[in-house]
Amino acid sequence: MKILVVHRQKEVIEKVKSVLDTRESIIRFSDSGLDGLLAARIENFDLIICSTDLPVITGFELVRSLKTNSVNKHTPIVFIADQINDKVEHMANALGVASLLRLTEFNERLATIIDEQVKVAPDTNWDDLLIRTQLH
Repeated sequence: MKILVVHRQKEVIEKVKSVLDTRESIIRFSDSGLDGLLAARIENFDLIICSTDLPVITGFELVRSLKTNSVNKHTPIVFIADQINDKVEHMANALGVASLLRLTEFNERLATIIDEQVKVAPDTNWDDLLIRTQLH
């Protein structure tokens, strides 16, 4: 399973990594919305976890762009937000994210969400990003 985690705080990335370590996952990390977007546009992932509040571009902009123009159009996306209010919930629903988690609750719920919603596809070309980079 390949997972992309896009979050600005290193502590959160470490928490996500500790939750996912038990699932034999290959995890790519990015602390910028733009870097996460560029990675997700060219490389297939089984799950994308991102914050709503990211540097350069927001999580909402990242998801909107992925859903319209990337190889991850149908990849489940989990939003992590500091606070969930009506506006955040409405935007997440409009963008079709798989789940919306409060930062304080994602430790318990993330493992359950992965088990329920992520259907792992066989990885036919793990080095796709490296190959494309070397060819150009």
